Amino acid sequence: MNFEKARRLVTDLVRVNERYARDGHYRNDVRERLGRTVSRVDVRVARRERDRAPLAARPFEGLVETSLAIAGVRTVDREPEVVLVVDELREGAAFAGVQTALAVALALGERTGRRVRVVMVRWTTPGNSTAAAEALVAERFPESRVDGRPGVRVVRREDVLDETFGRDDVWIATHWKTAHPLDVAVTAGVVPRDRVVYLVQDYEPGFSPWSTEYAVAASTYRAGFRMLVNSEPLRQYLAEVEDVDVPRDRSFAPHLDLELLERVAAARQHEDTVRVLFYGRPSKHRNLFRLGVAALRVAVQELAGDGLRVEFHSAGEQHGDVELDGGAGDVKLVSHGTMPWDDYFRFIASTNVVLSLQHSPHPSHPPFDGAISGARVVTNEFRDTRGHLHPNLTAVPADARSLGLAVADAVRRAAAEGPTPFAPVADGALGGPLDAAVDALARALQQGEATAGAHSASGTPSENPTDPAEEQTR
Repeated sequence: MNFEKARRLVTDLVRVNERYARDGHYRNDVRERLGRTVSRVDVRVARRERDRAPLAARPFEGLVETSLAIAGVRTVDREPEVVLVVDELREGAAFAGVQTALAVALALGERTGRRVRVVMVRWTTPGNSTAAAEALVAERFPESRVDGRPGVRVVRREDVLDETFGRDDVWIATHWKTAHPLDVAVTAGVVPRDRVVYLVQDYEPGFSPWSTEYAVAASTYRAGFRMLVNSEPLRQYLAEVEDVDVPRDRSFAPHLDLELLERVAAARQHEDTVRVLFYGRPSKHRNLFRLGVAALRVAVQELAGDGLRVEFHSAGEQHGDVELDGGAGDVKLVSHGTMPWDDYFRFIASTNVVLSLQHSPHPSHPPFDGAISGARVVTNEFRDTRGHLHPNLTAVPADARSLGLAVADAVRRAAAEGPTPFAPVADGALGGPLDAAVDALARALQQGEATAGAHSASGTPSENPTDPAEEQTR
C-alpha cells in the first residue's frame, strides 16, 4: 500500500469514527448490521454439524448460519416432548415474541402431557449459559418449576448434537432462522414434517432487503408446517401475499394486560400540556424512526399558530434528543430509552397522544397500550390491516405529511377533549384467545397421531394427506 492510499484510509476511518460518535441514526444502523453479520462461530461445532448431517441436508450448508443446526440430531424411541427452537434465550433479549413462544410451548406441553425442552440455535453469546436461560424461563413462568427448580431444560447450539430427541417429539419453530433448519431436518428425514409447528409472529422476509435471506425466510411459510399465527391481520396478510391458508382458529390476539391498561386509563387526566409519545427505535427499520421524526416536525409546524403547550417524548430505545423546530432548539424530542415495565406504564398515563409506527402486518403492542387506555394513537396503515381495529387508532399512509397532520389533529383533540375512557379492542378483531388457538393446534396434532396410528395398524404407509410436499421428501 502506497502512502497516498494509506492517507486516504486513515482519513476515511477518522470520518467514520466521527460520524459514529455524532450521528445516533448512523450508529444504530452500524450496530444492527454488525449484529446481523458478525457472530462468534464455533468452527469445531460447525464442522461437526456438517459431518453429522445426512447427505440430503448437506447442499444447504452455509445458506444461512443455522441451516445445519438440527439436521444431525439423534432421534430415539423415548417419551415424546415439545421442543421449542429459538434463536437465543437471555435476559435483555427475551421480548414479547420470545415470551409468547414460551407461553405457547408450555401450554401445548400441558395439553399433550409432554415436558418442554428449549433448543437455542444462535451461537451462545458471552455471559449466557443454559443455567441462566433455564432460570429466566422459571422466573417468567413460575408454574413451570418442578420442586422449586427450573422445570424446562435448555440446550445450547454447541450441545445439540450431544442430545437425543424422541421420534415423536413436536418441534416448534419461532422465527424464520429456526423454521429453516427444521425444514432442512425434514428434508433429511430426521424430523417428520407434520410434527413441526410454526409460530409466525410477523412477516419476517420484510426484515431483510430482497436477498437470499428474504427468499429463505419466505420459503419457510411454504414448508408445510402446522402454523399458529400471532394476530388476525397477519393471518390475512399471509393468505393474500403467500397464499398460505391458516385456519382462523389458529390465529390469536397479542396479549394485552387489560387490567393494567384499565388502571392506566383511570390515571389519565385532561392536562394543560399535551404530551406526545413516539415509540422510537432507530435500530429497528420496521419502526420507521426517521419517518416518525419527520412526521413530528410536520406536526410542530402545523401546530405553530395554535398556542398549545405540547411536549414530545420518545421511548423504546435510547437515542440522542432530536430538534423538531428547524434548528431553533425550543422544541425537542426527548429520549427516555428502554423503560422498566412498571415505569413505562406509569409514563404512558401522562401521554395522551401516541405515534407508533410498524411497517409490517403484525400490529405491535404500543398502539394498543395507548388506544385501549384512552390515548389518541396515530400509526401507519399497512395493506388495510389497521384502520378498523380501534376507534382511538388513526391509521394513515406512511408518509411524513399524512402522519404529521394526523398527529397535529390528535394533539388538538386531546387538548380540547382530554383522554377517552378505557375501551378494549372488539372481540376477534386481533384474533381469538391464545388458549383457544393452542387447543385447536393440540387437536390437530392428536388427530394426526390417530391417523398415523391407524395407517400403521393397517399396514398402510403413514402420510399427511394435506401436505403433498411430504411425499416429495421421502
